[in-house]
Amino acid sequence: MHILLTNDDGLRAAGLQILKRELAARGCRITVVAPNGQRSAASHSMTINKALYCKEIKRSEPHVREISVSGTPVDCVKMAMEYFLTDDKPDLLLSGINNGYNLGSDVLYSGTVSAAMEGPYYQIPSIAVSMGKLDEARCIRTAAMIHQLIERVIVHGRFPGILNVNVPPDGEISLENARVVPQTVQIYHNVIAEKKDIDGSLCYHIVGDIDMESAPPHSDVACIRSGHVAITPLRWQQTAEAVMDMLQSCLQAEVSFCNKKSVE
Repeated sequence: MHILLTNDDGLRAAGLQILKRELAARGCRITVVAPNGQRSAASHSMTINKALYCKEIKRSEPHVREISVSGTPVDCVKMAMEYFLTDDKPDLLLSGINNGYNLGSDVLYSGTVSAAMEGPYYQIPSIAVSMGKLDEARCIRTAAMIHQLIERVIVHGRFPGILNVNVPPDGEISLENARVVPQTVQIYHNVIAEKKDIDGSLCYHIVGDIDMESAPPHSDVACIRSGHVAITPLRWQQTAEAVMDMLQSCLQAEVSFCNKKSVE
């Protein structure tokens, strides 16, 4: 299997490098196209009207190729699919292992998940992988679990979409300990931090303390809270299909609020 590997923590990040090493050791062919530095919370941003710089790393293994890109995670996928791999399409897009959860509504801001969202656009399945705090031993076990997930869901099950996988800080890392759960709203407290700059001027940082307690029971956040691996299928289409008929009927209605008020 040929896997395109990327992330938002940078090409040299431990999570990506462990995933690359462990999957390569299991016979996968790996092409890494990742940012040349930290790009967390880049969301689905792309670099437009500005040069991108790419550097290919000298190969240490024949079936592993590594390229750094000066842009965002989505830039990396675009460069891979539209330039570096035009004649060598990967079977799977894999993003991670991210240092920090990507749960609930956080997927809207995540560079890790946004890179994975590019998969269906290029008609390949994709997986985003994250954990609360990177730990080498747990990263190695996560890589083994991801390999099993690829075999069961991608190869055998022919799953065509996007999976968002989050690994708890404690507990067993295995598919047996995994639960398929929906997103919830990820709540943060103390989001804005007021600080003084070095010159004494007032500045602000967007930070926040993650709230893992208030999420509903059957959700990705609650799943992590209970020590299970959370697996959430996602889709990039954002059409609110459930309200389309209602919206159409509103457009066709003849009642005019303005006219009604004038008559009264």
